[in-house]
Amino acid sequence: MFSIRLFNRQRKKRINLQKLQRFATQALSELPVQRQPGKPPDEINIVFVSDTRIARLHRKYMSIDGPTDVITFHHGDVFIGVETAAKQAKEFRTSFEYELELYIAHGLLHLCGFEDASQAGRRKMQREQERLLAATRTKLS
Repeated sequence: MFSIRLFNRQRKKRINLQKLQRFATQALSELPVQRQPGKPPDEINIVFVSDTRIARLHRKYMSIDGPTDVITFHHGDVFIGVETAAKQAKEFRTSFEYELELYIAHGLLHLCGFEDASQAGRRKMQREQERLLAATRTKLS
């Protein structure tokens, strides 16, 4: 049985951890594991961090400077940059909450084996991400 826990390890932006926990739990149950490239680990941790912290992780593990939206480690940890989420929400004219949910979905799909390094992989992942978001939001509304 899968478990998912969320942690807020930043103070830059206020987030509704309980609402995001409900979203993440439902999204996890919506993953059609039998169709995925793989199955996620049994224990998943979603950690909301500042851009400073995610930039350090980005540099250390991916050798890329600067913050990013989400970093997924295949052992089950997903780090989400909340300041980047806020910036992306403004840029793409979405809500901050939507961006956080999108990054949760994105991280879960990476844990299932989806990759977005190639254009074909990116398209496949984006389609599944949209389906996952829609299915999860429908069940929660």
